[in-house]
Amino acid sequence: MISTVLFQHSISRWIKTHQGSKAMHWLLGMLSITLATVIWGYSNVVIRQGELAMPVSILLWMRFGLAGILLIPTVFRLRLSRKHWCIGLGTGALLGVSVLAQGWAMVTIPVDEVAFITALYVVFTPIGAAFLQRIRPHKALWISVIVSMVGVVLLIGHLTFDLKVGILWAFLAAVGFSAQIIGTTEITKYATSIQITGLQSVGAGLAMTVWLLIQGSLHPSIYHGLFHWSKTAWIWIGYLAILATVVACFLQAWGQARLSSAEAALIFNMEPVWTAVFAWLILSQKMTVPQIVGALLIVSSLTMVSKPAKVRP
Repeated sequence: MISTVLFQHSISRWIKTHQGSKAMHWLLGMLSITLATVIWGYSNVVIRQGELAMPVSILLWMRFGLAGILLIPTVFRLRLSRKHWCIGLGTGALLGVSVLAQGWAMVTIPVDEVAFITALYVVFTPIGAAFLQRIRPHKALWISVIVSMVGVVLLIGHLTFDLKVGILWAFLAAVGFSAQIIGTTEITKYATSIQITGLQSVGAGLAMTVWLLIQGSLHPSIYHGLFHWSKTAWIWIGYLAILATVVACFLQAWGQARLSSAEAALIFNMEPVWTAVFAWLILSQKMTVPQIVGALLIVSSLTMVSKPAKVRP
């Protein structure tokens, strides 16, 4: 007992002594963002598991709805113009639709492959931003596109009709995430990361509600068993809403304040890798050697175009 108390006291003194040092800030920032990518990587597997118990639209409706409710106090504090309210809610709606497309892709493509393809938003974002600014994209961007496309071909291997549909949804998700990131850039000038997450969670929740009403009018059977899910399904919903949305966003913002933007961008590229690890451990999904090479090519292309994000002082 005494040794435990002395150990805890020593740890506390060490933390107090080093918490102001640059090395400690860097280490804590790295751990924070790494943990966020682990949470996001596992969330892809959770979505795949959850859509076996309920329609993916309902799963995501619960995710963003609960996150929006938890973060709505931060939204009420915002003082935005009508234009920026529309942009914030609109990018949230785009986020919800993109995650929905990603979920649909997982129906026909293994979750780890979907994660690597969707991660191409890292490549698409600077290209889209360059076109919007009427700037010719750098040659390195086009090289990264070629490398990533070769990686996708190796990752997928043979094609069937179902695989083509899944690949299309994954690419659309990547494009949607890119547009959402570009649109969010304007809001970052007027709100903190946690406030933006709240605003976009509300927007995504509203978009999922509209889609659910449309889908329900066409296929009323999707409402069968609504809210009467197993404890495991509720745990998945709670994980996606609280950990994958609220907590991971906080970890991202907190970590980026302690790292250079280049370091943070490189860590974010590990999300599909974590997805592949969890898919192997939980879903028993394995990758062949060509698929591993394809995944490495995609990660390499992401690293080539990882641009520094704006870091708060």
